[in-house]
Amino acid sequence: MVALSASQVNRAGKVLRDWYSDAGRPVMGPAERAALDVLVEFRGTHATPLLKANNGLRSMLRTEGCPVEVSQRLKRMSTIIDKLTREPTMALSRMQDIGGCRAIVNTLDQLRRVERRLAKNRPPERVDDYVAHPRSSGYRAVHLIIQYDGRRIEVQLRTMVMHEWAVAVERLGGQLGQDLKSGRGPLPVLDWLEAISEALAIEEQGGIVDGMLIARLAQLRLGASPYLSGGSR
Repeated sequence: MVALSASQVNRAGKVLRDWYSDAGRPVMGPAERAALDVLVEFRGTHATPLLKANNGLRSMLRTEGCPVEVSQRLKRMSTIIDKLTREPTMALSRMQDIGGCRAIVNTLDQLRRVERRLAKNRPPERVDDYVAHPRSSGYRAVHLIIQYDGRRIEVQLRTMVMHEWAVAVERLGGQLGQDLKSGRGPLPVLDWLEAISEALAIEEQGGIVDGMLIARLAQLRLGASPYLSGGSR
């Protein structure tokens, strides 16, 4: 099989972006079907690099004496296409998270030790430190983009506290039909979730949540309650 070129992949991405962005959504023709075939093949080329990233991450966790809780996934076709349409300037060949693996550790110290070992063994192309600088939604983790066999793999590092917050938010987002973790959804809910994350971060770093934040959490919970009970404003 002839290897796909970046230009082939990017052309396919543009064809699919244009077709899925068309409000009229015409019947899919030969060009669109060929572009889908390229996307399927390109996605598949991430499988082996992802396995190598997963195995390497497991090895690093064992070396650092951390619990080995690692998962991996190839981004779903529908999610790739959704990202293409949401980010119209992004070239498909440069999409950084088609393959991803995640490690969940117990403490911040463990997270930072694994991060340092990863960076030493395979210097990342990019690091997004959402622990030092959380997303507006309150999402916390460290994301590293690392190349394996010429493919970009996203490695996520979370503590158990960060992971439990993210899982709860994803579950709530599913109920509301909103991507809350990415900051999309009702503002009262987003503000409440961000405040919860702030409190969790304080406790995780050994601090004590003060009365002002506790009061703010209670007030924000009241504001979010109509959405949480299935209603709307």
